[in-house]
Amino acid sequence: MFKNYLEIIKPGIIIGNITLIIGGFLFASRHATFNSLLFFYTILGASLVIASACVFNNLIDFDIDKKMKRTSNRVLSKKLLPFLPVLNFAIVLGILGIFILGYLVNFLSMSLSIFGFFVYVILYTLLYKRRSIYSTFVGSFSGSTPSVIGYTAVTNTIDICSILLFIILIFWQMSHFYAISIMRIKDYKKAKIPIFSVVKGIYITKKHIFFYVFGFVFCTSLLTFLDYLSYNFLFLSSIINFYWLFLSYSNIKKNNSKKHAYQLFYYSIVVIVVFNFLISIDILF
Repeated sequence: MFKNYLEIIKPGIIIGNITLIIGGFLFASRHATFNSLLFFYTILGASLVIASACVFNNLIDFDIDKKMKRTSNRVLSKKLLPFLPVLNFAIVLGILGIFILGYLVNFLSMSLSIFGFFVYVILYTLLYKRRSIYSTFVGSFSGSTPSVIGYTAVTNTIDICSILLFIILIFWQMSHFYAISIMRIKDYKKAKIPIFSVVKGIYITKKHIFFYVFGFVFCTSLLTFLDYLSYNFLFLSSIINFYWLFLSYSNIKKNNSKKHAYQLFYYSIVVIVVFNFLISIDILF
């Protein structure tokens, strides 16, 4: 039973988002005193809200999850848990997370978590995913909020730096998930989900991946040129980023789209982990 409830909160997604929260928090803390309790409450509160959103996503998508090979073994697809207790579980997680952020962190971070939840559950999952090729773009706004939550937990303000961080993560989200859309294109076709790669084709999707990677590389460099991060960050991140740009460009005309989509997918994970590590430790350079 516990294993089933653990599975529906999607631990992998939560761990990935915690990486973004930590990066944003430590980045904002580079000119401030590190507050370990605030750090803990931010991660805990935001993670609970994200877990709640993931459970709601499972509840809403259980019918199409059954049609896709990648998701057919999910708990709700196999009816291993009843609907109502799972719904209550999702509500409790969300309320608890919002309370922790609002009471122990700050109102702004709490508001951003609600925004991310609304975009992911209502706009992306409920409204756009089954109807529009732009669902990934809509969803990227949710996936970019954990970094800003971590940042605003320290600063308690929205500034140019936090907005830039948000945009950087949108570019990363788009390139990352478009790679997934190529990898899993048969699943999306089977479930009749009008994702970009299904409607526009793989070739156009690969070109868009390149443009999004370029946007990511350009915007990360602005963190240095706008004097938020050092030239050491620029040098080290550029090594990783330009190779990603090269991979995305060289992938456009290659025939084995699925193989190279996997390559772009896994490398994008390396990119975002390194990015968050570098913005976290830049004060040490």
